[in-house]
Amino acid sequence: MAGARQHASRARRRLGPAQETPERTGAPGGPDPQIVGAFLTAARTGDTRRMLQLLAPDCVRDADAALLPPAGRTTVTGAADIAAETAHFRDRVAAVCTLSAAGRPLYVIAPGGHPLATLEIGTAGGRVTRITLRSARADGRFAGARGYGTG
Repeated sequence: MAGARQHASRARRRLGPAQETPERTGAPGGPDPQIVGAFLTAARTGDTRRMLQLLAPDCVRDADAALLPPAGRTTVTGAADIAAETAHFRDRVAAVCTLSAAGRPLYVIAPGGHPLATLEIGTAGGRVTRITLRSARADGRFAGARGYGTG
């Protein structure tokens, strides 16, 4: 666990610090940073009970196939299935660092300080409603990050 925190810290230094944005300060229009933070904490520890409290019953997780094990489902719907799956990937979640891109928070999974994927988390009504995972390109830029002006 300490090693994962060190890797995330290295990734933050390499990729740059998060800036204060409306979403990070709790202004309307973006994901609720407290809900996102609580979900990421529960995911890092594999606390499925807490994840279930934070996930909307009809939450959707969408991921690039390259980020999943063979035969993994690219789209998963439902809090229970998402929480169970997320618990299996807690080592990846431990390597998440937060950046700001185009004024919005962007979560980067960067094991060993090397960007692997972006993680977007949508919230509404005090719950996580959508989780989107997209692969980072070989050149270190982020592919498919909606609204970030990258790619």
